[in-house]
Amino acid sequence: MTGGRALALRPIALFLTGLALVAGPAASYGQEVAVPQTQVSQPARRLPYAQVAVVDIPTILQQATAMRTIQQQLDVQKEQLQRDVAQQQEGLRVAEQELARLRQTVAVEEFDRKRTEFETQVSATGRALQERTRRLDIAFNQARNSVINTLDQVIAEVAKEAGATLVISRQFIVYQAGGAADITSEVLERLNARLPQVTVSVPPPT
Repeated sequence: MTGGRALALRPIALFLTGLALVAGPAASYGQEVAVPQTQVSQPARRLPYAQVAVVDIPTILQQATAMRTIQQQLDVQKEQLQRDVAQQQEGLRVAEQELARLRQTVAVEEFDRKRTEFETQVSATGRALQERTRRLDIAFNQARNSVINTLDQVIAEVAKEAGATLVISRQFIVYQAGGAADITSEVLERLNARLPQVTVSVPPPT
């Protein structure tokens, strides 16, 4: 081989050597270079469709016989409270008038003592009113919670019988395409049958 031909082949040899280095030790000229296969993505798992039922809870609580009996008892308690408050206010008004009259007839020390007694009476009356109102609130909330707990049980039973797996209160629905089972009437009827009335028990003063 002449020197000129050897010089002409050197660039080709260098090119082949470089190709072997790039491809790695397992690849050589004239062999196919293994190309890694991309991982085939698995299809996303489809969740089951929910069977939706709708219930109008505010309407049920408004029309339930148990809630009506609670409201009737609460109205009686409020009327009695208003009568008692009016009577106490009249007593305080008379005591205040008597205190004003004593100011002109008794010594300063005696008047100060009477005034302190009157102020103590006013404060005690206010605290008693707040305590009584608080106990009425507790009694009403306890009675209402008993209705709500029973309502939750009835909704679960009716939904199960209807084949529903999800129950939504009507006031939370913004848009609805298609029909959904409305179980309001059935729930109200069963709630009235199971819990026709609730007794409001006012706790004793603490």
